[in-house]
Formats: sequence, structure tokens, C-alpha cells
Amino acid sequence: MSKGTVFLTGASGFLGSHIAAKLLTAGYGLRASFRTQRKSDDFLSFPDSNIQTCIVPDISARGAYGNNIEGCNYVIHCASPYSFKIDDIQKDLIEPAVQGTNEILSAVAAASSVKRVVLTSSFAAIINPFEGPRPGYTYTEQDWNPITLEKVGDNKIFGYLASKKLAEKAAWDFVDAQISTQNPVSLVTVCPPMIFGPAHPAAGISLSHLNESSAQLLAAVKGKNVAPARMPVFADVRDVADIHVASLNQDKVAGSERFIVCGGKYTWLAVQQLAQGETPTGETMAQADEYYSIDPFKVERMLEVQWTSLENCVGEFMSTIGL
Repeated sequence: MSKGTVFLTGASGFLGSHIAAKLLTAGYGLRASFRTQRKSDDFLSFPDSNIQTCIVPDISARGAYGNNIEGCNYVIHCASPYSFKIDDIQKDLIEPAVQGTNEILSAVAAASSVKRVVLTSSFAAIINPFEGPRPGYTYTEQDWNPITLEKVGDNKIFGYLASKKLAEKAAWDFVDAQISTQNPVSLVTVCPPMIFGPAHPAAGISLSHLNESSAQLLAAVKGKNVAPARMPVFADVRDVADIHVASLNQDKVAGSERFIVCGGKYTWLAVQQLAQGETPTGETMAQADEYYSIDPFKVERMLEVQWTSLENCVGEFMSTIGL
């Protein structure tokens, strides 16, 4: 018996494809949105029949989702731009993230069936870039980055940080606005740092078409990226997908929650050593110790998360791309 139907955005992406697979394995029905018919057709080769699809060409367009969410019990909103190969920060990063979140929440509000939304946010919504490495500081769910639109300027990294913060804030504003309604919707936001690991076959990711974090990881594996990482904390994509699916369980997560996610620290030098079959040394990892820490205690306690090691994460990534 199905546990209910989940509407999933970003299902063809690096993280979304893992979420889709884990939803089906866990016994949920899946309704997934795609930008094009071709992406939908490719995804329907997924080995499971309990899938419905719909086409949403522009997630930020007014009325983008129509009545496609009606009848779904849950929504996981995973689609959001993560690329620095852009021309216009406002148009290509901030607007799609914020307006895309507003549009799916408008569709949720119009549907009578949805009881929980899980939003893929990011550690980018939490970190304070003005504080630098901040050794000795521990980030928690209480932190928010202080970036405003005025501070973004032409800085693409600031633009990305702003997009994630403003999109998550929009989701919390939605929850606050409808908390007194007859059937309030609960919200869980998941805030991972750099996401590494193997691509799911449904994502169609290849060496010539890698997502941003995988491209950076590949560069390190090939010895092309050994400078200190700007954000030396990571989580395996499969762990992050598990957290999204487990967040639907109202026995484990009774109401709205914000989860900061972290599977450990890394350095590009450590990744390079693992790729060469070596064990990273304390000296190699010392770069990461010069930075802040993340405390994922809440998600570990509530969802009983067991983190995938950096060694396993890198090894599985290399296997899937044929290295």
C-alpha cells in the first residue's frame, strides 16, 4: 500500500534523482515535474511503474504548476539553480529560486491534499561569508546568512547565497501566513553543504554534463583543484536524499523543522589522496580545521542519520564516472 503521493521538482537532477529512487523504494507514489517532455521521457525509463509526470517549462512563471499538485499528500521542492555560468545574477539565480518557491507554495495553498512540504535549502542560507573561515565557530539551525540584495552587487557567489536565503525565507513566511488555517501545511527545510557522491542513472549525468559540485570534485580527483576549499564541509548525495524522504515521516518529524546537514569535513588535497588510493593525513585535513564547524545533532537525533564517509563518497563517485 502506498504511503501517499509525493510531488517532486528537480527529479532529473543530481540530488532529485536520488530522492525519486528512495521515495519509490520507501513505498511512496511519485508525481514528478520536468522542464521538457524529453526529460520526462528519459525519466520514465526509471524501473518503476508508480510514477506520474507533468511538464513545467518555467518553475517561476505565474501559475506554473496549475492543478498538478492536487491529490498529492506531500511536496518536495528540489529544483533551484546552482550554477555560476550565468549572465544576470538577478534573472538567472535569485528570481528562479525565490519565485519558483513562491509558485509551488501557491499551488500547495490551492490544493487541499498537501500536508507537508520539504524544501531543499542549503548551508548557503546559513553561512556568514563576511566572517571568513571563522575557526572555532559552530553553525546551527539558528544561523542565517546576512546577505541582502543590496550587498550582492555583481558577486555571483553572493547572488547564490542570497537566492537560497530568500527562497527559504519565502517558505517560512508561507508557513507563518497559513498557520491559523483549517489545514495548515508543515514545512521541513534541509540545508546541506557541498553535496558529493555518485550520480543516479536517471539523472543522465556524464563527464561532459556534470552538476556544479560534481565538476569541482572531478577536478580534485584529477589533481586540478588542490587549493583550499571555500566551504570545506560536505554530505553524500544519498544521505541528503534519505533525509528528504525521512522528513516526510510525521512520526519522526511531528511539525515544521529546519535541518542543518553535514557528513564531515574535506579538503581537495584529501580528495586527491583518496583518488590515488592513499589515506588522507592529519596534515592534509588540517586546512579544514582552520574553518568553522557544523552541528548536525538535530537531524542525527530525529532521523537517525548514519553519514557516508568521504572515502566511500569519493570512491563511489569515481566508479560511476569510470575512473
